[in-house]
Amino acid sequence: MGAKNCPETPRQKMIGMMYLVLTAMLALNVSADVLEAFTKVQQGLSSTISNLTKKNAETYNAIEMAYDLNATKMKETRTNTMLIREKTRDLFEYIDSLKTKMVKIADGPAGDVRNIQARDNLDVGGQVMLQQKEGKVLKDKLDDFRETLLGFIDERDTVLRNAVIQNLNTDSPKTTNQSGPQTWESAYFESIPLTGVVTILTMLQANALSMESDVVNYLFTSIDAESFKFNKLEALVIPESNYVLTGDQFKARIMLAAVDTTQQPQVLVGGRSIPYREDYAYYTATATKPGVYPLTGVINFITPSGATLPRSFKYQYEVADPAVVISPTKMNVFYVGVDNPVSLAVPGMSSDAIQPEITNGEIHKGSDGTYIVRPKRAGQNSEITVYAQMNGQKRKLQTQTFRVKDVPDPVAKVADMRGGTIRRNLLLAAGRVDVVMENFDFDLKFTVQGFNVLTIVDGYSNIAESRSGAYTAEQTKMFQNAKRNQVVIFEDIMVKGPDGSQRKLPPISFKIE
Repeated sequence: MGAKNCPETPRQKMIGMMYLVLTAMLALNVSADVLEAFTKVQQGLSSTISNLTKKNAETYNAIEMAYDLNATKMKETRTNTMLIREKTRDLFEYIDSLKTKMVKIADGPAGDVRNIQARDNLDVGGQVMLQQKEGKVLKDKLDDFRETLLGFIDERDTVLRNAVIQNLNTDSPKTTNQSGPQTWESAYFESIPLTGVVTILTMLQANALSMESDVVNYLFTSIDAESFKFNKLEALVIPESNYVLTGDQFKARIMLAAVDTTQQPQVLVGGRSIPYREDYAYYTATATKPGVYPLTGVINFITPSGATLPRSFKYQYEVADPAVVISPTKMNVFYVGVDNPVSLAVPGMSSDAIQPEITNGEIHKGSDGTYIVRPKRAGQNSEITVYAQMNGQKRKLQTQTFRVKDVPDPVAKVADMRGGTIRRNLLLAAGRVDVVMENFDFDLKFTVQGFNVLTIVDGYSNIAESRSGAYTAEQTKMFQNAKRNQVVIFEDIMVKGPDGSQRKLPPISFKIE
């Protein structure tokens, strides 16, 4: 009874799924599409908050009406619910102030939370929540709010207690970053785009309102629970998950908001009677193909007077094919001879349940939670197949193909020039031949193993060799003796890549100014 009658609602399940999707999206590159996705999630959460605010206001109005009718009976419940209302409002307004503060820092004094300009700002979240320690203040407020709610819930009502603990959880994550274990604040607000930080804060507001709704309703409906003279009965559908993969089963508990253990209601789903076990009926249906499926029925409750009181229910759940996100961190191809970071995420699953495999290469998990791909041969595609452990079985989720290329050649330069006219003193001051990677996202270093310098003097070719990237004494003397308009050619430039391979670069030439 009691808290068992206030488990997670379908709305809460939806919010939980949005949290998981949000976390997966944060692992991807901050592209325009991702930022737009955050905006859409924020809009959806704002609608949820509006609905919760309206629902909670109706509940408080009902409590006030009941108090006017019977002040003695309602006094304690009214006092407790007013305390919850006050703490919820304080937490909600504080989070609103954080969002406004960060947006005004990023966009200026005229910044508007509803129309963020610097959506991809990765610094302001950490600045406000970590450096200014607002994250610690928020964590303390969430902890205080959670413990306040738990103080009103009977220890036996584990479903509602677990819902409060999970939705208002501020534990530090088990994962670590390069600087060591992460705090709750750094995990949710450090190096996150501003639009993502605002969305996370809005998610916390929605969770707070949702838990306020459940606990206040719990207190209100528990007034007459012992006598089982209910002034309101609602049929509840409590799914284990409203997101089901093809081949799995949709499972849900169907129960009344308050239960009389001396009798068992009759539960009918689609005209079929569902057996009652202990204090709930357990419904199962095998998911055979993707789609949205309705779940409708009625619970017939026998009142103390012997009359049958029906309460209908309606719910829907979604069956979807497995969805996997495989995102190259750098670009949409893999390069031979370098570490290619890749982010893998499966909405609704922990990273520990994911098992990737690859052809034409190797893949392993890095220290920061991303995966590192090392392809073997250029010109041959690599396929990443993602498997997951589900219900004790290894299931294939999705395969994605990537092109494999060799790392492009670096560009040889002298005095940061690729050729052309050069002053003799600048040529001498350079002192060496350098190579750089142009228009390439990876931080790779090639080293010059040697080069030749060729000049033409009085119709004769002069060649001087260096076995490193630096000028030799002979080459330096050639440059000192070079005349105006004389051509100097750097050829046979040999470089060594980070994987140990050697390459010969095209020659570069200069005319003495």
